[in-house]
Amino acid sequence: MAIVTPYSNLTALVIDDMAVQQTTLRGHLTLLGITKTEAVSTAEDAVRNIKAKRYNLILCDYNLNQKTDGQQLFEYLRDQQLLPPDTLFFMITAESTYASVAAATEHHPDAYLLKPITAGDLEDRLKAMLDKRDALLPITLKLSKDDMQGAIEECDKVMAGKSRWYMSALQSKAQALLKLGKHEDAKAVYRAALELRNDLTWARLGLARAFKAAGQHEQAIQAARDIVDTREGEKNVAAYDVIAESMEATGDPEGAMWVLKEAAQVVPSARRYRIVGESAYRNGDLDTAKEALTKATKASKGSVVANPQDSLLLAQTHVDLGDAAEALKVLAEGAGSFKTAPSFTSVALAIQAQAEVATGATEQAAKTMARARETLRKGKADFATIALAKAEIMTGNEEAGLKLLESAVSADHENRRIKQMIGKALRDTGHEDKIKAVIESAAAGLETKVSDARKLLRNSNIDEAVATIEQAVRDYPENTGVLLQATQINCMALRLKKDLNADRIERVRTYLTRLEKLMPANDRVIMMRRYFRETIGMLEASALQH
Repeated sequence: MAIVTPYSNLTALVIDDMAVQQTTLRGHLTLLGITKTEAVSTAEDAVRNIKAKRYNLILCDYNLNQKTDGQQLFEYLRDQQLLPPDTLFFMITAESTYASVAAATEHHPDAYLLKPITAGDLEDRLKAMLDKRDALLPITLKLSKDDMQGAIEECDKVMAGKSRWYMSALQSKAQALLKLGKHEDAKAVYRAALELRNDLTWARLGLARAFKAAGQHEQAIQAARDIVDTREGEKNVAAYDVIAESMEATGDPEGAMWVLKEAAQVVPSARRYRIVGESAYRNGDLDTAKEALTKATKASKGSVVANPQDSLLLAQTHVDLGDAAEALKVLAEGAGSFKTAPSFTSVALAIQAQAEVATGATEQAAKTMARARETLRKGKADFATIALAKAEIMTGNEEAGLKLLESAVSADHENRRIKQMIGKALRDTGHEDKIKAVIESAAAGLETKVSDARKLLRNSNIDEAVATIEQAVRDYPENTGVLLQATQINCMALRLKKDLNADRIERVRTYLTRLEKLMPANDRVIMMRRYFRETIGMLEASALQH
């Protein structure tokens, strides 16, 4: 007869490459009354199962002895938003050093257990985490639905009870306020937490993020530095990210790169190496880019976290360093690993053409270039367009290459990183003298369109202003600067006309959704969403009064 316990209704997934350990863990779960369990041996099988079914509890071995370890898998599941808000993820490890690994990473499992574990160990941790999950579930569900105001209200309810979950609710409230763009309110909550306990790293980090979100970058850098300068916070990579992002925002991308290198030493993961490699490449530090991207490709080769961009940028780096043969080797290896990723093949052809030019195979390069053009036609603000533009210039099609670079600027004229890469492409191809013309002229054209729309608005030509910025959006649908301006101008039009125009409101929602995909968790987008929310609230209040 099955054992009936408070946990009998839970479903569980065991992820472990050793059959004996799978049996042991399933046995522990059975003793707790959890009989609806499944077990898999690899990260790939785990991802497939988690996509297909919903589990209440996941037990994952840290050292899977496969190409993906438990922490990489967990971070992948979080990044891809594959774990429901009420799913508990426990890491099982024999390594006593895992505590420092978990503390330093961006994502933390709900709990970790050191081997050997017993059913009693598992029950103690499970009971504690279920208590916490249930107490905070109203908050978690609101957050998962992106209902920040609702989450804040639920946080206040928990905090009013003065329970042991008070600090957890306080932390969630501050995070929700940040996502609403209410920087000062968030700062006040973080400071209140620090008054209760001045050693709370999450509150100090939140305060640094609030400074950054408010554009107070020097304060953000100092607050984050204060964290990494302590023994408790020296491995907090999120603090390094705040410093790097703030430095980049203030025009110091090279300084940001060195900070990111520090973070990669703290957490030597494929993800961290990738970030360093991309930053180093943009800054023209090709040796650092080569080293970091080589580590990224090796660390993730064959795993669920493997990223085709790592191999593509590594191949481009080899071309730029004058090692065309190594570039072709990287592309050939990537073709086998990423044969189901169409974006890899298209960009790889552009880089292959560059490598063939470098080795003197000009006829073959021309043929490869023709194939590359078929797959990469419309210029975007991305690495693919820049790689194709470089290939065009190197194969003698200078005019086509320069036009592509201009289109990349126009596609997102406020994107500093893209401008960096375009400047590098022009220097690499002997066109440094054209940097100003290509980048500044294309950007100026977009600025003029935006300026014209804002001028019309100032002169009370509201419909003409909206029509002008809407045309810019149609011409450049992924230009984040144009989308931000279109959002703001439409909101201003709603306010000036004092009209809850349904079409205009829906347009703004569409722009904000597009912006959040193009610029996830971006401070400017958060502020624009706040402005839209306040606009609707103001108009609805006015309508009620009348």
